[in-house]
Amino acid sequence: MRTNRLIFRFILGTLLIAAATSAQTPQKIVDHGPDGEKKTFVVLGDGYSAAEQAKFASDVDALLIKGVFGHDFYKGNFEAFNVYRIDLVSSDSGVSTPSFAKNTALKVIYNGVWNRCWLEESKTTDALITKAAAKVPKYDYVLILANETRYGGCRRGSRLYVTSGSGWNVVAHEYGHAIAGLYDEYPVKGAGPYNQDPVNANNCSTVPDRNSVVWHELIDANTVVPSDNLRNIDANNTVGEFTGCNYAETKIYRPVRTCRMHSVEQSFCPVCLGLMHDVLAPFLTTAAAPPTGFASGQSVEGPGEGKFVNIVVRISRNQEPSIVKATEVTGRLVSSQQAAPPYFFTFSKDATTNYADFVPEDPYLVRGFADPEHPEKGEKLIQADSATIIVNVPRTDIASATHDLGMQLYKVGPVAMGQYKTPRSSDLALVDRLMHSQGVTKELDLSKAALGSAIQAVEPKKD
Repeated sequence: MRTNRLIFRFILGTLLIAAATSAQTPQKIVDHGPDGEKKTFVVLGDGYSAAEQAKFASDVDALLIKGVFGHDFYKGNFEAFNVYRIDLVSSDSGVSTPSFAKNTALKVIYNGVWNRCWLEESKTTDALITKAAAKVPKYDYVLILANETRYGGCRRGSRLYVTSGSGWNVVAHEYGHAIAGLYDEYPVKGAGPYNQDPVNANNCSTVPDRNSVVWHELIDANTVVPSDNLRNIDANNTVGEFTGCNYAETKIYRPVRTCRMHSVEQSFCPVCLGLMHDVLAPFLTTAAAPPTGFASGQSVEGPGEGKFVNIVVRISRNQEPSIVKATEVTGRLVSSQQAAPPYFFTFSKDATTNYADFVPEDPYLVRGFADPEHPEKGEKLIQADSATIIVNVPRTDIASATHDLGMQLYKVGPVAMGQYKTPRSSDLALVDRLMHSQGVTKELDLSKAALGSAIQAVEPKKD
């Protein structure tokens, strides 16, 4: 009898593993249209065993689908997104800690420490995530959900690591940064006055002038600026200039008294809502999207007609960049837009810029969730030496991307950031002016030979 039970358990375990392994094929759990016309998430789990795949699906549903996309801005703009879930199977349940290693799909480590960004990558995590996510031909964001009941999260570029024990509202806050490049609006206790370069972009400004602040159009004529002494107002919707933003206590202002970028339990304020909507507007309906990925007057004929290439780039401060994924996708790519982009890519052919792709936030900036027990410290900010960025090239196939295009990366200084309101990546005349603006520097310049070699090195794919 005991032998029969052991045989049954073995067979059952084998079937569970086989079923879970076959489920590692991406499942499109939110489908609002072709991926090139939507902002697309890939959700990966770490520390979910074969017997816990239903738990992973439930955790994704609770945190992302019913959580983030069930509230506030995301609920109203849900049609701009697609979501894939990939059911990775870990041998062990739960993720590793610094003192106890587990055998998990992505080898994520939970340290539980704010100063260390809560969740760490092991030496193989980056490659494991790249390999798993590559099963989706085109994506914009990767969400890694760690099977850990304690709180914590860390965003590294386009990747957000979060524990299953964290709330949806802090994830919604983080994607305010990732989607629209929003600043944190809260001051950090003891930080003192703002002492960096002047800023007047997005949702923070060092300009205490109702006519010159970047969100001046939303300030009512009867609202006093600065607005700290206003009473009996709607703290989330009355727009003015309130002291304290971007971690500084004075000499810099935020649009409202409290917003999701100031306190995660609040809704987004009118300024942040507008900025996020501007970014997502082209992805809401096919009719609202521009007809091509190129500015008018640029050639759109050629082998890439009806195709685009999704490229994942690993950049470094100290080493040459590398391409970790290059996939040709059949379909149309919607042109994106971004208010005050801090970085942007351009793709050139024969010394002429053919396309630009914006990076919403400094890609080297690592953001750790704020500590709920010590909120006065704010988010943990770390400058990394390398970063993973996702870019898309429209009207292009793998052959053209490999042999015809060069790639450049530009950093936009604070002075130049405030000069343009929500430029579109297909507006090449504006992008050209931005490239030559004061304070804009070229961080990377890959010739077509260098880019081609980098793409060929990763065995480019066709969807």
